[in-house]
Amino acid sequence: MNGRSGARPAYLVVHGDDDGTYVGGLMLTDESGLPVDFRYTDPITPTRLQRALYGGALDRYLRADVVAATLLKAASEPPTVLLVEDESLLDAIEAECPVAVIGPSRVPPLGEAGTTRTDTPGETLVQVTEGANPVRISVADPARTAEVTAALVALGSRMDPLEPADRVRAALELIAAGESV
Repeated sequence: MNGRSGARPAYLVVHGDDDGTYVGGLMLTDESGLPVDFRYTDPITPTRLQRALYGGALDRYLRADVVAATLLKAASEPPTVLLVEDESLLDAIEAECPVAVIGPSRVPPLGEAGTTRTDTPGETLVQVTEGANPVRISVADPARTAEVTAALVALGSRMDPLEPADRVRAALELIAAGESV
């Protein structure tokens, strides 16, 4: 997969199952949502001793410090914005680019693309494309909200900015099923 200059949004999905096994995937895309790089972790299952020693901090440690940090370090290029679905990762990931939680909303359209509204502290609604429901974002550094908004509106002119996370989840399911070849 070859990278192009310009925007490089990355989508990070980290999944922990009921058995306590964690797996993650990071897809770096170009400004049109086409994959530039894809990295994933092998399944990580903590031992009983690790569970005892880490206690309640184990989930956050594995999601942020093991899975997310490993994937970001392995990426072929640094992302220009990192989009995650997991609220617990928002303040836990250290990255040079803005980090934001992104998700759908059922709110009626706000107006033209780029329109924003803040109803809840720490959460902003962004009209990515005209006529569609806005997306919800929370940004790790609120001073970078405008940067994330601009990136999403630019993506929205070419694609659904929520959709690449679905592709990462699908890829992780294929990998878990042994169908990655």
